[in-house]
Amino acid sequence: MITAQDLISIGVLKRTHYKDLPEFVFVQRDGLFVPFRSENIADIKGEEGFVLRSDMVTNEDEMAWVDFEGWTLQEGDQTIGKIVRVDDSTMNIFAELEDGRMIPLHEDFITEIDEDAKLLRVHLPFAL
Repeated sequence: MITAQDLISIGVLKRTHYKDLPEFVFVQRDGLFVPFRSENIADIKGEEGFVLRSDMVTNEDEMAWVDFEGWTLQEGDQTIGKIVRVDDSTMNIFAELEDGRMIPLHEDFITEIDEDAKLLRVHLPFAL
């Protein structure tokens, strides 16, 4: 059974023809993720689409932005908060924290990734 952890959101499907999509796109229906063939994307236009994480990450050592959901975000030794959601639907990636704040994420801001502790250390170019 496919779970939310197996999938990455690609955002709301707006066009009926998408290039470079894997064979299947999933939409959530009644709490379950239902697969649709990419060539039938017109049938699910306007819904949030998901693809298998394994179809998007080509290098097993490479992490996707959504992998940071549930991690603690720190700047230096100060804990900023826990990441509850990562919005990567646009060019600008944001981490949504438990308190509702949106923090921009960019490779240049990340100073350390501790996978064991699920800790993301950043140096942000502005004060929180």
